[in-house]
Amino acid sequence: SQITGPRYVSVLLSQLKQSRHVDKIVLLALDQAYSEDRNVLRKATHLYVSNEYLAYLSQMYPMFLFGCSVHPYREDAADALWECAAHGAVLCKWIPSSQSIDPTHPLSQKFYHALAVLRMPLLVHVGPEETIPSGLTKKQELLFNAASGKYGGNPGDAITMALDAGATVIVAHSATPLGKLFDKHNDYWENVFAKLLERVENGNPRSSLYADISAFCLPGRFKYVQQIIPLAHEMPDRFLYGSDYPIPIVSFKNKSIEEMLDAFGWLAGRALPINDFDKNYQLLEPHFPKATFTAAAKVLRHPQMPLVPLDRYRKELGVKKRKKFWFLGRK
Repeated sequence: SQITGPRYVSVLLSQLKQSRHVDKIVLLALDQAYSEDRNVLRKATHLYVSNEYLAYLSQMYPMFLFGCSVHPYREDAADALWECAAHGAVLCKWIPSSQSIDPTHPLSQKFYHALAVLRMPLLVHVGPEETIPSGLTKKQELLFNAASGKYGGNPGDAITMALDAGATVIVAHSATPLGKLFDKHNDYWENVFAKLLERVENGNPRSSLYADISAFCLPGRFKYVQQIIPLAHEMPDRFLYGSDYPIPIVSFKNKSIEEMLDAFGWLAGRALPINDFDKNYQLLEPHFPKATFTAAAKVLRHPQMPLVPLDRYRKELGVKKRKKFWFLGRK
């Protein structure tokens, strides 16, 4: 079912208005799951947040930015992406396991070119996903969330495909694992994390590859965050600030009970800032360069960026002309 709770929106607005450190947030849509023959998989769709609803919220409240989600297997994927851009979308979000997306699929590769034409970044989940269930087999889930799949042999191959197509990619959570205590597949994810870190370290400095530092305030991730921090100081504009709200903010450290009680811990976090956005910021700010907290402004698509006509690219993208859009109105 579609989540449109007025109370949730009210809480978000209240938190944002009271925040001392965060001015705007990107609300993330989540498209339905689709099969390779382009049909909606309703039973495999465990969470659906429509583009139309978030486009509406972003127009109603300037503090909200529209993060769209378009499944690449959709028959109208290109039209839907253009319509989202027309309504101010700043990025496109995928969770491959939850949406049944093989990010190396030919339809995904075609979609990367569409993203590049629009200069729309792709925020793609890489790593374990324990929040939104999957309709895939465990083997598929592990492959797809490693940015690999049936048409790619190694973790991160889909990212390379997207970058080669000219798209901008933001790797969610910097592909950090959850830790052995929380995930029985952690050895697999450690291998994925190591390979993606190697790609970042050895990559082209002019590459359009970024990573976010969202959901870092979880105890199991501390070991991996320690490896991210030096990279962030070397390449501060490559790591983007995020929270993954409403994922709980537990602690940035987990080495001892004392650390759970100090200024970075859960109890102190509850006692000092009551605002969740500020709490997340204050836990991360001492460890990351200042540029990390403002770098997203240069990466996201501007909501009012001129829209290139889709008809100019239909033949190049291999998509047919459609008669009508799924949004009823325009900005």
